[in-house]
Amino acid sequence: MNAKERVIATLEREPVDRTPIDCWLYHKYFLDKLEPVYGNREQFMDEFNIDIFTGFMTFPSVGVEGAGNYRGRLDIHDLANITLAGPADPKWLNYADWADDFAGVNILEAVEQQGDKRFIIAHLWGIVEGTSMLIGIENCWLQMAEHPKLLTAWFDRYADWLCGFVEALSQTGVDGITLSDDWGSNGTMLFSPRMWRKLIKPYAMRVVQHARAQGLYVNLHSDGYIMQIMDDVVEMGYNSLHPVQESAGMDPAAIKREYGDKLVVYGSLDVIDGILAYDGEELDAYISKRFEIYAPGGGFIFNSGHFIQPDIPPQRLLRAYALVNRLAQKFKTD
Repeated sequence: MNAKERVIATLEREPVDRTPIDCWLYHKYFLDKLEPVYGNREQFMDEFNIDIFTGFMTFPSVGVEGAGNYRGRLDIHDLANITLAGPADPKWLNYADWADDFAGVNILEAVEQQGDKRFIIAHLWGIVEGTSMLIGIENCWLQMAEHPKLLTAWFDRYADWLCGFVEALSQTGVDGITLSDDWGSNGTMLFSPRMWRKLIKPYAMRVVQHARAQGLYVNLHSDGYIMQIMDDVVEMGYNSLHPVQESAGMDPAAIKREYGDKLVVYGSLDVIDGILAYDGEELDAYISKRFEIYAPGGGFIFNSGHFIQPDIPPQRLLRAYALVNRLAQKFKTD
């Protein structure tokens, strides 16, 4: 199987020759440390059989005149009057003015560089995260309580815009999308499940369903604890979930037992409580345990929980992924 076939088969619950593998190597300062002791990102991806590559959408604020890259410039009352650049505007696919510490690429570059070798995911900013980049994170949460009608009027417009962008994406050669939309905190959600179901779910679900109708697989990236809404996540039509953050209270055994036949787990290597916290045999045991929980029967793509950070020793990542490759072969499905 090639990488695309392997990932698609996993998402479709079909047999695979091994567990698919990913690693979010998009932090420039980590890659700067990796290269002199090992080699560049392409070498790592080839040697360690990375099956997935991500291209990134820029922040929504780039498409608002006067907002630029500055996050949180706008007020809740401004949202009714702003207009994002159209979803078919080339800037969303070929943006290149990234922050100095970012080593990712735009969506068109991802397809051009890796589309014949790997499954390509386009990383999009979801309903809450996209809005937070316009009015600020805390302000977005606050406005859910203070001005829910104003906020949901914007969510409605932004969901329509994302659907238009998904249509443009479907013509580029990407295989799937990630809707990045952090809904969880430690031990509970950032807002009540009732508020989430009323104010956020309908608009996020619209985008998920539209992407699926365009033939794209849809991954949810949400940090934190979201056990209260897992049934909703399944109902909305997501194919996979990243990262299942154990440090926030997510129970891997419960996820596998209750949702393993409904959602593909796309993650498991926590960058703080996993690869930064452990080394040597302890790290081996940590990774092996996650394979033992998630991999049996399929429905698992190994990945880091977030970008590999520059305080992680490169040799530790190399050891981790050497083991990951051995375990991936062990847990193939027939």
